[in-house]
Amino acid sequence: MDRMTADALTALAGRNCGDCTVCCTVMAIDKPDIQKEAGVTCRYCRGGCSIQDHWPPLCRDYFCGWRRLKIMDDGWRPDRSGVLAEAELQAGVLQISLVLVANPLKTVRQPWFADFAAHCTRSGVKLFLGLPGPPGHQGASLLISTRQMWEAAGISRAAVKTLLEAELKRLQAYEFPLRIIRNAGHDFGLREIVPGGAQD
Repeated sequence: MDRMTADALTALAGRNCGDCTVCCTVMAIDKPDIQKEAGVTCRYCRGGCSIQDHWPPLCRDYFCGWRRLKIMDDGWRPDRSGVLAEAELQAGVLQISLVLVANPLKTVRQPWFADFAAHCTRSGVKLFLGLPGPPGHQGASLLISTRQMWEAAGISRAAVKTLLEAELKRLQAYEFPLRIIRNAGHDFGLREIVPGGAQD
């Protein structure tokens, strides 16, 4: 897993988004042709993408880690796992960020999550744990494929879970800064209508 080519991160055949729309809400986008705050659902996400046949290039070319990595089975689909995985290569080394988008504590306590963290650490993958932060704020992440994780992986799953819980507490204590969207003119964020006609 630690040495891969760029071709290894293309979308896997037969692995489609289905009903999953996690990336349509969790991610912040600040591009000239699309702007959207993190934690705000895209206005075109209505039980699925209503403009899928006319996707902007940014959406068409995006694949989460679950759609790219064979090591992640169907249970890792973001809407099922509560984890939005991002994968990229840096100097030939695989980096995976696991952003906890559902119940963070419940997720890190799952056996499959602890086993994945241990396996990636033992395989030389740079693994990060992340939280998206409140709507309109930046997220945060920290490296968890550390020497401590390596040692915990050699002891037991329980030791890995204990370390994951400690790292999650560090993330949750972080003061998430506001995200400033610098581009304008193409806000894809869904704004809910509130009484009186004002928008949030």
